[in-house]
Amino acid sequence: FYLFFFLMIRRPPRSTQSRSSAASDVYKRQIPYVPKDFWVEFVQSAGVFSIGENSVDIENYVYDYLDSMDSVLNYPGYNQVVRSFNEQGSLLDLEQYLKRLETVPKKEFLGSFLDNHDNKRFLNVNPSFYLLRNAIVFTFAQYGIPIIYSGTEQGFRGGDDPFNREVMWGRMFKESDVYQYIKNIIRVRQEFQWDNYPIQLGNFSKSFASFFRGKVLFAFTNAPLPIFKVVQNQPFAEGEVICNILTLSLIHISEPTRQAEISYAVFCLKKKKT
Repeated sequence: FYLFFFLMIRRPPRSTQSRSSAASDVYKRQIPYVPKDFWVEFVQSAGVFSIGENSVDIENYVYDYLDSMDSVLNYPGYNQVVRSFNEQGSLLDLEQYLKRLETVPKKEFLGSFLDNHDNKRFLNVNPSFYLLRNAIVFTFAQYGIPIIYSGTEQGFRGGDDPFNREVMWGRMFKESDVYQYIKNIIRVRQEFQWDNYPIQLGNFSKSFASFFRGKVLFAFTNAPLPIFKVVQNQPFAEGEVICNILTLSLIHISEPTRQAEISYAVFCLKKKKT
Protein backbone atom coordinates (compact mmCIF):
# COMPACT_ATOMS: atom_id res chain seq x y z
CA PHE A 1 0.00 0.00 0.00
CA TYR A 2 1.02 3.64 -0.21
CA LEU A 3 1.98 5.78 2.73
CA PHE A 4 0.54 9.18 1.96
CA PHE A 5 2.62 12.10 3.17
CA PHE A 6 0.86 15.42 2.76
CA LEU A 7 2.93 18.48 2.00
CA MET A 8 1.99 22.14 1.85
CA ILE A 9 3.15 24.03 -1.23
CA ARG A 10 3.27 27.75 -1.70
CA ARG A 11 0.52 29.41 -3.66
CA PRO A 12 1.32 31.66 -6.64
CA PRO A 13 1.48 35.45 -6.38
CA ARG A 14 -1.97 37.05 -6.18
CA SER A 15 -1.60 38.49 -9.68
CA THR A 16 -1.50 35.00 -11.22
CA GLN A 17 -4.56 33.60 -9.43
CA SER A 18 -7.74 32.91 -11.35
CA ARG A 19 -11.14 34.15 -10.25
CA SER A 20 -11.94 30.57 -9.19
CA SER A 21 -9.08 30.27 -6.71
CA ALA A 22 -10.90 31.46 -3.61
CA ALA A 23 -9.77 28.34 -1.78
CA SER A 24 -6.20 29.64 -1.88
CA ASP A 25 -7.16 32.58 0.30
CA VAL A 26 -8.08 30.16 3.07
CA TYR A 27 -4.50 28.93 3.03
CA LYS A 28 -2.93 32.36 2.76
CA ARG A 29 -1.33 32.29 6.19
CA GLN A 30 -0.58 28.57 6.26
CA ILE A 31 1.13 27.67 2.97
CA PRO A 32 4.91 28.21 3.18
CA TYR A 33 6.79 29.71 0.28
CA VAL A 34 9.19 26.87 -0.41
CA PRO A 35 11.22 26.48 -3.64
CA LYS A 36 10.54 23.40 -5.74
CA ASP A 37 14.12 22.15 -5.51
CA PHE A 38 13.63 21.78 -1.75
CA TRP A 39 10.70 19.42 -2.33
CA VAL A 40 12.75 17.32 -4.75
CA GLU A 41 15.45 16.81 -2.13
CA PHE A 42 12.92 16.38 0.67
CA VAL A 43 10.95 13.68 -1.14
CA GLN A 44 14.12 11.79 -2.04
CA SER A 45 15.29 11.91 1.58
CA ALA A 46 11.90 10.96 3.05
CA GLY A 47 11.69 7.76 1.04
CA VAL A 48 7.88 7.64 1.14
CA PHE A 49 5.18 8.30 -1.43
CA SER A 50 4.41 12.02 -1.23
CA ILE A 51 1.36 14.04 -2.20
CA GLY A 52 1.68 17.81 -2.35
CA GLU A 53 -1.20 20.20 -1.77
CA ASN A 54 -1.52 23.29 -3.95
CA SER A 55 -5.01 24.62 -3.42
CA VAL A 56 -5.41 26.91 -6.40
CA ASP A 57 -7.51 26.48 -9.53
CA ILE A 58 -4.71 26.97 -12.07
CA GLU A 59 -4.01 23.74 -13.92
CA ASN A 60 -0.49 24.39 -15.22
CA TYR A 61 0.69 25.80 -11.92
CA VAL A 62 -0.63 22.85 -9.91
CA TYR A 63 0.41 20.11 -12.32
CA ASP A 64 3.95 21.47 -12.65
CA TYR A 65 4.58 20.24 -9.12
CA LEU A 66 4.40 16.67 -10.44
CA ASP A 67 8.02 17.26 -11.45
CA SER A 68 8.98 17.92 -7.83
CA MET A 69 7.17 15.11 -6.00
CA ASP A 70 5.34 11.86 -6.53
CA SER A 71 1.87 13.35 -6.66
CA VAL A 72 -0.18 16.48 -6.11
CA LEU A 73 -3.82 16.92 -5.16
CA ASN A 74 -5.89 17.69 -8.25
CA TYR A 75 -7.53 20.90 -7.09
CA PRO A 76 -8.36 22.07 -10.63
CA GLY A 77 -10.15 18.77 -11.21
CA TYR A 78 -11.99 19.07 -7.91
CA ASN A 79 -13.22 22.56 -8.74
CA GLN A 80 -14.32 21.45 -12.20
CA VAL A 81 -16.33 18.55 -10.77
CA VAL A 82 -18.10 20.81 -8.26
CA ARG A 83 -18.97 23.27 -11.02
CA SER A 84 -20.08 20.65 -13.57
CA PHE A 85 -22.15 18.37 -11.38
CA ASN A 86 -24.63 21.09 -10.67
CA GLU A 87 -27.97 21.69 -12.37
CA GLN A 88 -26.63 25.06 -13.50
CA GLY A 89 -23.32 23.59 -14.64
CA SER A 90 -22.30 22.06 -17.96
CA LEU A 91 -20.70 18.69 -18.60
CA LEU A 92 -19.25 20.15 -21.82
CA ASP A 93 -16.73 21.86 -19.54
CA LEU A 94 -15.86 18.44 -18.16
CA GLU A 95 -15.02 17.26 -21.68
CA GLN A 96 -12.57 20.14 -22.17
CA TYR A 97 -11.02 19.44 -18.79
CA LEU A 98 -10.42 15.78 -19.74
CA LYS A 99 -8.86 16.82 -23.04
CA ARG A 100 -6.44 19.13 -21.23
CA LEU A 101 -5.70 16.47 -18.64
CA GLU A 102 -4.66 14.08 -21.42
CA THR A 103 -1.58 16.24 -22.05
CA VAL A 104 -0.38 16.16 -18.43
CA PRO A 105 2.62 13.88 -17.72
CA LYS A 106 2.12 11.64 -14.67
CA LYS A 107 -1.62 12.40 -14.70
CA GLU A 108 -2.20 8.92 -13.27
CA PHE A 109 -0.53 10.11 -10.05
CA LEU A 110 -2.79 13.08 -9.40
CA GLY A 111 -4.76 12.88 -6.16
CA SER A 112 -8.41 12.79 -7.23
CA PHE A 113 -10.79 13.90 -4.46
CA LEU A 114 -14.30 15.21 -3.94
CA ASP A 115 -14.35 16.41 -0.31
CA ASN A 116 -11.62 17.47 2.07
CA HIS A 117 -11.20 19.19 5.44
CA ASP A 118 -10.54 22.66 4.01
CA ASN A 119 -13.55 23.15 1.74
CA LYS A 120 -17.31 22.92 1.98
CA ARG A 121 -18.49 19.39 1.39
CA PHE A 122 -20.03 18.59 -1.97
CA LEU A 123 -23.48 18.14 -0.43
CA ASN A 124 -23.23 21.57 1.15
CA VAL A 125 -22.71 23.15 -2.28
CA ASN A 126 -24.93 20.75 -4.27
CA PRO A 127 -27.47 19.28 -1.81
CA SER A 128 -28.37 16.29 -3.97
CA PHE A 129 -27.39 12.70 -3.29
CA TYR A 130 -28.21 12.08 -6.92
CA LEU A 131 -25.48 14.49 -8.06
CA LEU A 132 -23.15 13.23 -5.31
CA ARG A 133 -23.29 9.73 -6.76
CA ASN A 134 -22.39 11.07 -10.20
CA ALA A 135 -19.46 13.03 -8.79
CA ILE A 136 -18.18 10.04 -6.80
CA VAL A 137 -18.12 7.85 -9.90
CA PHE A 138 -16.20 10.53 -11.81
CA THR A 139 -13.68 10.80 -8.96
CA PHE A 140 -12.89 7.10 -9.36
CA ALA A 141 -13.15 7.02 -13.15
CA GLN A 142 -10.86 9.90 -14.12
CA TYR A 143 -7.08 9.74 -14.11
CA GLY A 144 -5.51 9.72 -10.67
CA ILE A 145 -5.45 8.16 -7.23
CA PRO A 146 -8.98 8.36 -5.78
CA ILE A 147 -9.20 9.77 -2.26
CA ILE A 148 -12.35 9.64 -0.11
CA TYR A 149 -12.56 12.05 2.81
CA SER A 150 -14.12 10.47 5.89
CA GLY A 151 -17.78 11.36 6.18
CA THR A 152 -18.54 11.48 2.47
CA GLU A 153 -19.66 7.87 2.73
CA GLN A 154 -22.08 8.91 5.49
CA GLY A 155 -23.59 11.78 3.55
CA PHE A 156 -22.07 14.54 5.68
CA ARG A 157 -22.78 18.03 4.38
CA GLY A 158 -20.73 20.40 6.55
CA GLY A 159 -19.85 23.90 5.37
CA ASP A 160 -16.66 25.87 5.83
CA ASP A 161 -13.98 24.78 8.27
CA PRO A 162 -14.53 23.66 11.03
CA PHE A 163 -18.05 22.51 10.13
CA ASN A 164 -16.68 20.20 7.45
CA ARG A 165 -14.76 18.24 10.09
CA GLU A 166 -17.71 16.43 11.58
CA VAL A 167 -17.19 13.86 14.33
CA MET A 168 -17.15 10.31 12.93
CA TRP A 169 -17.43 8.40 16.22
CA GLY A 170 -20.84 6.83 16.53
CA ARG A 171 -21.67 7.65 12.89
CA MET A 172 -19.63 5.05 11.00
CA PHE A 173 -22.47 3.06 9.48
CA LYS A 174 -21.52 0.39 6.96
CA GLU A 175 -25.20 0.15 6.06
CA SER A 176 -25.15 3.70 4.66
CA ASP A 177 -26.30 3.84 1.04
CA VAL A 178 -23.30 5.94 0.01
CA TYR A 179 -20.91 3.63 1.90
CA GLN A 180 -22.24 0.62 -0.01
CA TYR A 181 -22.19 2.62 -3.25
CA ILE A 182 -18.50 3.47 -2.85
CA LYS A 183 -17.71 -0.10 -1.79
CA ASN A 184 -19.29 -1.38 -4.98
CA ILE A 185 -17.31 1.05 -7.16
CA ILE A 186 -14.05 -0.01 -5.50
CA ARG A 187 -14.89 -3.68 -6.05
CA VAL A 188 -15.54 -3.21 -9.76
CA ARG A 189 -12.46 -1.01 -10.18
CA GLN A 190 -10.34 -3.79 -8.73
CA GLU A 191 -12.05 -6.43 -10.85
CA PHE A 192 -11.89 -4.66 -14.23
CA GLN A 193 -8.64 -2.71 -13.64
CA TRP A 194 -9.91 0.24 -15.67
CA ASP A 195 -7.07 2.43 -14.39
CA ASN A 196 -4.73 0.45 -16.70
CA TYR A 197 -6.48 1.90 -19.76
CA PRO A 198 -6.57 5.43 -21.22
CA ILE A 199 -9.74 7.50 -21.25
CA GLN A 200 -11.60 7.37 -24.55
CA LEU A 201 -14.08 10.23 -24.81
CA GLY A 202 -17.66 9.37 -25.69
CA ASN A 203 -20.66 11.65 -25.96
CA PHE A 204 -20.94 15.01 -24.21
CA SER A 205 -23.67 17.63 -23.85
CA LYS A 206 -24.61 20.16 -21.21
CA SER A 207 -26.41 17.51 -19.15
CA PHE A 208 -24.73 14.27 -20.26
CA ALA A 209 -21.20 12.86 -20.40
CA SER A 210 -19.72 9.48 -21.20
CA PHE A 211 -16.29 7.97 -21.70
CA PHE A 212 -14.77 4.53 -21.46
CA ARG A 213 -11.60 2.89 -20.24
CA GLY A 214 -11.02 -0.59 -21.61
CA LYS A 215 -14.34 -2.43 -21.56
CA VAL A 216 -15.88 -0.18 -18.92
CA LEU A 217 -18.23 2.62 -19.96
CA PHE A 218 -18.96 5.51 -17.61
CA ALA A 219 -22.05 7.67 -18.04
CA PHE A 220 -23.04 10.75 -16.05
CA THR A 221 -25.67 13.43 -15.90
CA ASN A 222 -26.20 16.62 -13.94
CA ALA A 223 -29.91 16.67 -14.74
CA PRO A 224 -32.36 16.51 -11.80
CA LEU A 225 -33.91 13.27 -13.11
CA PRO A 226 -32.66 10.27 -15.13
CA ILE A 227 -32.41 10.88 -18.86
CA PHE A 228 -32.51 8.58 -21.89
CA LYS A 229 -29.53 8.72 -24.18
CA VAL A 230 -28.16 6.95 -27.25
CA VAL A 231 -24.48 6.38 -26.56
CA GLN A 232 -22.75 6.03 -29.91
CA ASN A 233 -19.08 5.97 -28.96
CA GLN A 234 -18.68 3.00 -26.62
CA PRO A 235 -16.55 -0.16 -26.38
CA PHE A 236 -19.17 -2.90 -26.70
CA ALA A 237 -20.04 -5.03 -29.70
CA GLU A 238 -23.48 -5.82 -31.03
CA GLY A 239 -25.00 -8.75 -29.19
CA GLU A 240 -23.00 -8.28 -26.01
CA VAL A 241 -24.89 -8.02 -22.72
CA ILE A 242 -23.70 -5.35 -20.32
CA CYS A 243 -24.64 -4.54 -16.76
CA ASN A 244 -24.86 -1.23 -14.96
CA ILE A 245 -23.09 -2.28 -11.78
CA LEU A 246 -24.60 0.64 -9.87
CA THR A 247 -28.20 -0.40 -10.47
CA LEU A 248 -27.68 -4.02 -11.62
CA SER A 249 -29.79 -3.40 -14.71
CA LEU A 250 -28.94 -5.33 -17.90
CA ILE A 251 -28.76 -3.85 -21.39
CA HIS A 252 -28.53 -5.77 -24.66
CA ILE A 253 -26.39 -3.98 -27.22
CA SER A 254 -28.17 -3.89 -30.58
CA GLU A 255 -28.39 -1.70 -33.66
CA PRO A 256 -29.59 0.84 -34.50
CA THR A 257 -30.51 1.94 -30.98
CA ARG A 258 -28.27 1.74 -27.96
CA GLN A 259 -30.46 3.84 -25.75
CA ALA A 260 -30.37 3.54 -21.99
CA GLU A 261 -31.79 5.35 -19.00
CA ILE A 262 -28.89 7.23 -17.46
CA SER A 263 -28.77 8.52 -13.93
CA TYR A 264 -25.30 7.39 -12.89
CA ALA A 265 -23.81 4.36 -14.54
CA VAL A 266 -20.75 2.16 -14.85
CA PHE A 267 -21.39 -0.37 -17.60
CA CYS A 268 -19.38 -3.59 -17.71
CA LEU A 269 -19.73 -6.80 -19.67
CA LYS A 270 -21.99 -9.30 -17.93
CA LYS A 271 -19.87 -12.32 -17.12
CA LYS A 272 -21.24 -15.74 -17.95
CA LYS A 273 -21.80 -18.11 -15.08
CA THR A 274 -19.42 -21.06 -14.98
